[in-house]
Amino acid sequence: MTPETLERVVETVRAVVDDHLHDRDVFAWRFTLPVEPDDPAHILLETQWRVDHPGQEPDARRTYEIALSLVGAPRDLTATSLAALERRLMIETSCGIDDPDVPRTISTQRRDSFDFEFEREIL
Repeated sequence: MTPETLERVVETVRAVVDDHLHDRDVFAWRFTLPVEPDDPAHILLETQWRVDHPGQEPDARRTYEIALSLVGAPRDLTATSLAALERRLMIETSCGIDDPDVPRTISTQRRDSFDFEFEREIL
């Protein structure tokens, strides 16, 4: 995705997560990092983009990782709740951006404690 699209996606992710966690005792943080061109995640997403856009070049597009970590009690981060968050992130990140075909993967996992390691989701 382009840097401009990334900015809009990050804003969307922030808004969706804030809304989803409203009134829950959950600690959340986010990192946005560029993915190296030789990373398997980048290769997969670039291949997917090229299949969807035959004959075009990615130009300034890059692969970025938006890593979210949610830490809270099991009652605040149920499997059903996390699945709903995944669905909403997938829908919301596909709306209102210049390139609606931005390839992405989204996954969530519940964490019970805080540490400096974080689960990675590719978007």
